[in-house]
This record gives sequence, structure tokens and C-alpha cells, in this order.
Amino acid sequence: MPRHRTSLVVMSLTSAALLLALTACSGSQPRTSTPSGSAGPADETSSVEPSSSASTSTPGSERVALRDLELRLEPVARGFDQPLFLTNAGDGSNRLFVVEQTGRIRIVRNGRVTPRAFLDVSERISTGGERGLLGLAFAPDYASSGRFYVNYTDRAGDTVIARFIADDPSSDAPELRGPQVVFTVDQPYPNHNGGCIVFAPDGTLWVGMGDGGAAGDPQARAQNSQSLLGKMLSLDVEGGGSGRPRPKIVMRGLRNPWRYSFDPDNDDVWIGDVGQNAWEEIDRLAFSEAQGANLGWNRWEGDHPYPAGASRSRDGFVFPVVEYAREEGQSVTGGYVYRGARYPELDGVYFYADFVSGWIATAREKEGGDLEQSVSLPNPGVVPSSFGIDEDGEIYVCDYQGAVLRVVSR
Repeated sequence: MPRHRTSLVVMSLTSAALLLALTACSGSQPRTSTPSGSAGPADETSSVEPSSSASTSTPGSERVALRDLELRLEPVARGFDQPLFLTNAGDGSNRLFVVEQTGRIRIVRNGRVTPRAFLDVSERISTGGERGLLGLAFAPDYASSGRFYVNYTDRAGDTVIARFIADDPSSDAPELRGPQVVFTVDQPYPNHNGGCIVFAPDGTLWVGMGDGGAAGDPQARAQNSQSLLGKMLSLDVEGGGSGRPRPKIVMRGLRNPWRYSFDPDNDDVWIGDVGQNAWEEIDRLAFSEAQGANLGWNRWEGDHPYPAGASRSRDGFVFPVVEYAREEGQSVTGGYVYRGARYPELDGVYFYADFVSGWIATAREKEGGDLEQSVSLPNPGVVPSSFGIDEDGEIYVCDYQGAVLRVVSR
């Protein structure tokens, strides 16, 4: 698979106005103004009826250059409390499950937000900064088993992966059994907690662990094979065993893999790894090549030696396919490859964003293996904490200010 590195160029950013992100080193908060077209947190969660839209392209139509795409964000629902993830249950219900950092999971069904939280663990967690309820993954057989998993920082600030079981998986407010703790990791600092959990193509649960925090990974945990921090881990949570699964290290050398996803067409994994103070990066690996991969941190930040000026051998490291400098953005939000049917012109397009600068960018492989790139939405007026997909493969954006929006191709 190609390992071509491409730098992203973003024009006309006012870097002095940027704040450090939720997933960056500082505990500073993102901007809190409410731009036109989105809504900030409200006392009650409300829905916004989406306008009708349809793709003008047809299957087999000529490939549209990324710079020529006409994209916009269509409001879906608003009033969430610090939403930072969205997913579906894969159960045919087409419900959207929205994770709030403060401890609740809310459901959007048929364009309406249900009045009762699907899950509320607010009393079990520590929150604020980079802590809180951070991830959600439904078991592949959720429709029959009712099993789902969450990633949160407990009252002590340590990472917990816990299982819940819904007595009626089709219900929006089921009785839940749990939490059953399946995995924990002590966190030495309050930042770089990762948070993303995703079922991999082999049926294991991948857990993205940051390096444990502080600046520069001072204890070099990301490169230490005896530490679970700074790693991509695999847990066999659905294997039927009664005890806690033993974590397996899939990859090392990660700083803070805030969001990552698998391309359903070829199982490639795309990882948005938040940088230290100079470079943000997107890594892409074939699933078959991921085992044992070393993504470089803290020997490399992106494609550059860390610390700057150090003499490093490139042997044994996997380098990013996309990187951009801190003048262009300060906290990468990894996304998804579009594989929906509504917009054929978007097939194979990977969406990602910057949490601080707010822009949304796209990348797609060209013939020969290079990546075509574009800042497709330079100023959409959101704080993009995460992307998400529905059961049809359509892509959504979580605005940390309190809204969920759908990506629309005009």
C-alpha cells in the first residue's frame, strides 16, 4: 500500500485566535460562540427538520475533483451537552446514538431526539478537559444480544471499558444490566486518554490509548512495549469468556488517537493522531499490515524527528499519509471514508477535520497511490469534535457546541 505523505495547506487562518483543543496538550477550552447555522447547548435537546436534498450525480458518472465538490452541513438535531461521538447500532432501526462527554447517550430516531437518555453514567465518571464519556461501540449482534460497550474515565480519572446489556435492544429506553468492567488502564495524567472504541473486521474491539499525557511523552510510554499507553489495543470481548480479556498490542507509537475508523470496502484503518506542538497527522494502514506497526511517537511527530532537529533513522516506522502544521490547525479529528449510496461522487472520500480551526477536509486516493486533498468546508461554523455514520453510510458531524449535522453534497 502506498505510504505517500501529503501536507495539507489551509489558507487564511487567524492563528492568534485559535485555542487549544479538547484532545491537545492544554486543558484550554474551544471557542464557545454560536455560529450561524448551528446551535449551542440548550436546556432541552431539540431536533431540526432537515431540508430535502438529493444528489445530482448518478452511479458511473465522471469522478468529480475534490476541489469541485459542493458540500454543506445540514442540521439534524441540537441542544446536546458537549457531543463528541455519534454512531448507529447496526440493528436496522436507523437510530443515531449521540455520546455526550458529560455522561449521557441520547438517541435521534426519525429526525427526533427521544426524551429519555439511552444511558446515563454521569455519576460514575470524571469529566472536563479530556475526560468524560468518550466512546461507544455496539456489538455486531446487538439486535439479538443487546450488548454494547463504552469508554469513560472513572472518578479517579482512569480509563474504563465497560459492557452494558439492553433487555430490549429495540427500545429507546431499555432496562440495562451493567456496567460490567472488561478492561481498565491507569492514567498518570488527565490528558491524552484516547477514547475511541471500534469493532475491527476480525470481531475484536480496538481501543485507542493515548500516551498517558503531559508534554512529549516524558516516560516514553508510546515506544515501551511493556506499557499499554500510546498503543492501539485489541480486546476479544465477544469471545464468550467470563473473565476480563487480555489486551493485545496491535500498534505502538501513538500520541492520542482521538478518532479512527475502518473503510468497509477494504478494511483499511484511518487514524487521526493528535500532534504535540508542530504537526497533526492522519495514518492509513491496511488491516493486514496493522499488526506490529510502529507509528513513530515520540521519536517522530508526523514525518518529522521529535524533538525537532534530532537525528533519527526511518527504519521500522510507518509515516502518515496526511500531515499539516500547527499554523493550519491544532487538533486533528479523524473521520470516515464515505461508502454511502446517496452521493456517488463522494465514494471513497475520507472526511476529517480540525477541532480548533473548525475546517473540514477531504482526501481520496488517486491513480498511482497519491492522495488528492481539499479543504472542502473552510469555515463551516462548527467545532468538529467527531464524525459519525448511520446505517446507510451517510456521514455526520458532531459540533461540540451542541449540534449534530449531516454532510450533504449539493
